[in-house]
Amino acid sequence: MVAITLDLKFRVVPADRQVFIAFPGKGYGLYSTFHKLDRIFPQLPGLELFAGRPFSEQPEILARIARARRLRNWHRSKRQSDPPSRRLSEYDRVDAGLYTHKGVLAGFFERAKKGDLVVVPPGELVGHVLIGELQDAPEKFENIEIPELFDRDEVPTRKVKWLASTPKADLSLGMLRRFPKPNAFTTLDREFYQEIFSLAYGSYSLEDLYVSRFDVTEADFSTIDDYRIQQLFNAVAAMSQQHNLGTSGAREAVHDADGWDGIIDLLTDHSYIPDLSVNINSPGSLTLSCQRTVPLVVAALIALSSLGAMASWTAAQAETITIKNSAAPAGDSCTADVAQETLEQLKLMGYARWQNLCKKIAETKVNTGLKEQSSAK
Repeated sequence: MVAITLDLKFRVVPADRQVFIAFPGKGYGLYSTFHKLDRIFPQLPGLELFAGRPFSEQPEILARIARARRLRNWHRSKRQSDPPSRRLSEYDRVDAGLYTHKGVLAGFFERAKKGDLVVVPPGELVGHVLIGELQDAPEKFENIEIPELFDRDEVPTRKVKWLASTPKADLSLGMLRRFPKPNAFTTLDREFYQEIFSLAYGSYSLEDLYVSRFDVTEADFSTIDDYRIQQLFNAVAAMSQQHNLGTSGAREAVHDADGWDGIIDLLTDHSYIPDLSVNINSPGSLTLSCQRTVPLVVAALIALSSLGAMASWTAAQAETITIKNSAAPAGDSCTADVAQETLEQLKLMGYARWQNLCKKIAETKVNTGLKEQSSAK
């Protein structure tokens, strides 16, 4: 008996997920340190914030910032003069810059929550933009020494898991225009969230948005390759519509349709028609997004096809396909919906069509290097 495990591997993104730009210091000098340490931090050594305490309850914050600025400048000068005073009572002058830095610190240690994303730009156009996920709650920061920067003066840091490193030149023009902002820690406009989520997660669901990214290795597609890919996407969309209609007539319409184009002709509800954005470099990507789960079902079916038509069909008929999502919490309802529809579509198209689809997918993979995020074994 053939037993198959299909891992959907898409992230379920909460509605309150935020994205921030963490600017890596003057002259982008902190970029490599952020990357190496898997941490981000403000360029303010010697703050001596109290870990575990909310930022709003940190005492004498303006004096701490004033001292940290003085210490930062001293370290930048290679510590060639006497060190600044450590006594907070000597930093009682208030200027507008202190409030600017306080706002930056509030971003690092109050507004940015565990699970939120941070984007770190490089200084060079040919450099790579880092995208990471914050691993700790804002008040759970850690004060650490970074001797090559600040000797023994500690700096408060947030732990980051880097999810993506993408060439800066591959980002949209609008996204690139967000980087020269002078503030060290800023909230990214929501209009760019889909771009960043796709780079960070590959495939994900967010409320009524479903996205799958497919990597490709070839910069040039033939018209046949393009036709096959779009035919696959649209055919799954049509079958998704027919499946959700839930009537025997809708299912019979799929069975009676003349080829894949006949199935696509059944597609009448525009909410099932996915949008496709193409980034064809080498490597590049195809990003499919939709109000329905179509992109996630496409990725699942492509993954199943890699095991061969007969093996996957036999397992489906014997109900020995186990579908999980290692990137989502247990009991996630979206995962259950995608799993059910994947199996229903497989049965809906029948073995002959499934065999034909597997052949088309295999040929497309050979020609384009098409790779889905889901996996089957």
